[in-house]
Amino acid sequence: MDSTDVLWLVVLILIVFSAIFSSSETAFSSFNRIRIKSYAAEGNKQAKRVLRLSKDFNRILTAILIGNNIVNIATASIGTVLFTKYFGAAGPGISTIVITILVLIGGEILPKSFAKDHAESTALKSSGFILFITVIFRPFIFLFGKLKDLMAKFTKSNQAPSVTEQELKVIIEEIEDEGVLEDHESKLVRSALDFDETTAEQVLTPRVDLVSAELNTDNETLCSLFLEKGFSRIPIYKKDIDNIIGILYERDFFREYIKSHDFSILPILQKPLFVPPQTKISDLFKQIQQRQEHMAVVTDQYGGVEGIITVEDMLEELVGDIYDKNETVVQDVQKLSDTAYLINPDMGIDDLFEEIDYHPFQFETESNTVGGWVLEQFQKLPQQGESFTQAGLKVTVQQLNQQRITSLLIEKLQVVKEEDY
Repeated sequence: MDSTDVLWLVVLILIVFSAIFSSSETAFSSFNRIRIKSYAAEGNKQAKRVLRLSKDFNRILTAILIGNNIVNIATASIGTVLFTKYFGAAGPGISTIVITILVLIGGEILPKSFAKDHAESTALKSSGFILFITVIFRPFIFLFGKLKDLMAKFTKSNQAPSVTEQELKVIIEEIEDEGVLEDHESKLVRSALDFDETTAEQVLTPRVDLVSAELNTDNETLCSLFLEKGFSRIPIYKKDIDNIIGILYERDFFREYIKSHDFSILPILQKPLFVPPQTKISDLFKQIQQRQEHMAVVTDQYGGVEGIITVEDMLEELVGDIYDKNETVVQDVQKLSDTAYLINPDMGIDDLFEEIDYHPFQFETESNTVGGWVLEQFQKLPQQGESFTQAGLKVTVQQLNQQRITSLLIEKLQVVKEEDY
């Protein structure tokens, strides 16, 4: 084997090393960390090494880039020598074209494409080599690290999280489409992400729907109220609903009621927990757990009662509606056609758009519920049959009960005009 053959062999070896560097770079930047952690938990030593190396990705990236540039420059230099020997003065130009193609295909595109599709296995197999070059290039890595720190002093660097909450939701949708998660599992994960942002005001039972009683209500009436409504707790107020003084528990009431029908409920009332409407339900859930309560009274800025919120209300934000055996199932959305729906005004606006699979380009409202949005548009209590159009939706009042909207007809318009937004 003459010197020319040796040089060609060196070029081939250098391209192989270029492929190793390129595939390692792609693998370490795209491997599934959860899967590698699972391998490590099973005792895989390579997986443990991958996790240890990836903790300082900048360090291994620097080592890979140093190594890759060395082999690529060496390949170009040796290629120039070889092609000059064959083609004389035209050799450098021919070498540039041929070596660039060889390195681009054999040392970059193919290895990176392979590593992208087999990130975990590539990272595992190359981890020993990457560890070796980080040791070899340690002085250079240290030098470049100091240069980076120096540069950081003169440039503002905003360290953003690797994955935002919104990006995580998109990831969940994608893996649901791929069949990794079932629909109910995907909804549960998204609900858990939204749980921390949901306020008491968004999920409370409004005061107009409260089952409550005045302090001086006779015990027979209270007994009937418990039996008819099926609630285990009833808020008790003095003279006015805005003055809730306690929560009457069913078990405490009937314990005394069995002994004697004539007794005062005042001593057995539980002290209510009052919270502002903007309280996050994640925080409220912790408060209720610590106090061993099951209910909180939501008050407005003037001390008036907006409604109540229970543990069940908060859990329903995670797992969906929970119905008792004797509880009437209320359908928030009844599909009448592909474009028309009968809507419960108490449902949330975001829930409405999700249920009818409608995503308007622009939509602004200060209300959390569909009913609140409708009243906001009318600026008065509407009459049955009145309607309005906004964001490509035609909303018609179907039913009223005294001073309250109880049913709405919502139609998706076929043609959305600019003035609808």
